[in-house]
Amino acid sequence: MAEPLVSIIIPVHNAEKYISEAIASAMAQTWPHNEVIVIDDGSTDRSLSIAQTYQCEWVKVISQPNIGASAARNAGLKHATGDFIQFLDADDLLSKDKIELQIKALKDAPEKIAVCSTIHFTDGSPHKDSTPSAYEEQFLIDSDNPAWFLTHLWGGYGDNGSMVQPNAWLTPREIIEKAGPWNESLSVDDDGEYFCRVLLQANGIVKTGGYNYYRKYTNNNFSLSARKLERHYISLIHSLGLRYEHISSREPTEALKKAYTRSLQSIYNSMYPAYPLIRRQITDSIKKLGITSPKYLSPKEKVKKRARSILGPQFTNFLKGNIFKPRQK
Repeated sequence: MAEPLVSIIIPVHNAEKYISEAIASAMAQTWPHNEVIVIDDGSTDRSLSIAQTYQCEWVKVISQPNIGASAARNAGLKHATGDFIQFLDADDLLSKDKIELQIKALKDAPEKIAVCSTIHFTDGSPHKDSTPSAYEEQFLIDSDNPAWFLTHLWGGYGDNGSMVQPNAWLTPREIIEKAGPWNESLSVDDDGEYFCRVLLQANGIVKTGGYNYYRKYTNNNFSLSARKLERHYISLIHSLGLRYEHISSREPTEALKKAYTRSLQSIYNSMYPAYPLIRRQITDSIKKLGITSPKYLSPKEKVKKRARSILGPQFTNFLKGNIFKPRQK
C-alpha cells in the first residue's frame, strides 16, 4: 500500500518576515509524502510573491481576498488531497520529525488524533534554545475519551486549564470531514471551537514526540485576542458557548460546568466596568447553569476583603486609618 499523504495547510496574511521559514520547515519534514498548500489571505506586503518562489509540483500557492484565517484554512482544506491534515501558521515552525513521528503513532491508533509538545519562543530568539512548558505538558496525555480530555484541558478538574496550539495536531482526513469546516463567523477562539469539534469525532488522542515551535511577540498589541473590543468579546463568548454545547452533548459533567463558568467569569472581570449588556448576558448564562456568579471585586475591594480576613475586629480602624491606634485602658 502507498504511504499516506499529508497536506500541510499554511494560511498567510502579511507575514513576509516569516513565511519563508514556515514553508521551509514544512518542506524539510523527514516524512517524505507531503503536499504544502499556502493560502494567501489578501496580503498587502510581499507574502504572496515570496510564497510563489517555492511553488512546485507539491507546493501550491493560492491567493484569495482578505476574509480571515478561518476562511483561508477552509480554502486550504478544499484544495488538500492528503490522508492527514497538518495546519501551520505562517509565523511558526515544525521540528523536522514532527509529522513522521505522528504518522507512525497513528498507524497503530485508528481514528485517533496525534498531538505533540509546543515550544514557545520569543520572536528574535533561537527557537531551539527553549523547552516545552512543564505546566502545559501535564495536559498532553494519551486518552481514549476526547470529552474528558477537552474538559481537563479547559480546567474542569483543577484550578487552571491550558490550550493546544493548532500546529501541534495531526488529524486524519476523515475526522476533519466529519467535524465540518472552520467557523468563519468567529474572530477569536476559532481554533478552540474548531478542534473541540474535531476531537469529539475521534476515538482518542495520542501524545507523540516532535515539536511545534510557536512564536511569541514582546509587543502583542496586534493580536486579535489582545484587542479588548466589543466584537471580539462577543466572538469569544460565542465560541465558549459552542464548546460547552459540543462537549456537554457527549459528556455533561459538573467539571464541564465549572470550566465554562470560570471562563465566563474571567471574561466578565476583564471587561469590567465596560460593556454592561454583555456582562448581564454573562451573568444570565452562569445562572442558567445553576451556579451563583461571584460578585466582581475591584482591586481596592480585593484589598479590603483581604484586610478584613486578616485584621478581624481591627478592620474598622484600618478603614479609618487608625490601625495603630493604641487600645484605651
